[in-house]
Amino acid sequence: MALTAWALPLAVLGGLLLLAAFLVRARRWLHLLAAMGFASLLCAGAAADAGVTTVGAAVLLTVNLIQFARLSRRLRQGALTAEERALIAEVLAIEEPAKQRRLRDVITWRDADTGEVLMRQGQKAPPLIYVATGQIAIEHEGLPVGTCGPDDFLGEMSLVTGEGASATVKVALPARIAVFDREALANLMAAMPELGRAFERRLNKGLADKIQRMNRASSGASSGAGATR
Repeated sequence: MALTAWALPLAVLGGLLLLAAFLVRARRWLHLLAAMGFASLLCAGAAADAGVTTVGAAVLLTVNLIQFARLSRRLRQGALTAEERALIAEVLAIEEPAKQRRLRDVITWRDADTGEVLMRQGQKAPPLIYVATGQIAIEHEGLPVGTCGPDDFLGEMSLVTGEGASATVKVALPARIAVFDREALANLMAAMPELGRAFERRLNKGLADKIQRMNRASSGASSGAGATR
C-alpha cells in the first residue's frame, strides 16, 4: 500500500481521538487523547505530504505532551496548592498524601463577595464551608450574634446534628471560601473512618471555640447594657 493511502485512515483516527478528548472530563485523559489525536494528524499530514498540516499538528502535539507530562507529575506527587495545604494538611492535620487527594476531590474553592448569603437560618442540609480569608457575619432571628473569620468552619453544627442551619450567614468582607460536597464527604468519612474521626475532632473544636467567642461577645454586650442603666 502506498504511503499516501494511510493519510485518510490516520486523519479519521485523529479526528475520533480529538472528539473523545472533548467528551472526557478528566484533564489527564483530555491531554492524552488530544496528544494521540494530533499525533495521528501529524502522521496523516506526513503521509499526504501536507506540510502545513504536519507542522501545525506537530506544534499542538508538543504542547499537549508537555501539559500531559506536567499534569502526570502533579498527580504522582499529589501536590496541593497553597490554600489546599493550609486547609487539609495544617487545619485538618491530614498528612497521608492519598487521603489528602481524596479529601481535595470533595472541596470547591471560590471567592465570596460582600453581602452574599452563604446559608439561611432553617435551611435544610446547608453547605459545610471553610473560611480561608475575609469576615463572615452570623445572624439569628435577624439579629447579629457574632462574626467568623479565617480558619473557621460554617455549617458544622448542622453536619453534626443533621438539623437545618441554626443561623443566617452573610459575607461581611470579601472572602475566600472552600465549600465541601456534603454527600461526598459523608461517603468519604464512611469509607475511611480514621479520616472521619480526624475531621470530626477539628469540627468539634472549631464549634466549641465559636460558641465560646459568641458567649463572650454576648456577656460583653449584657455588661455594657447594664452599665448604661
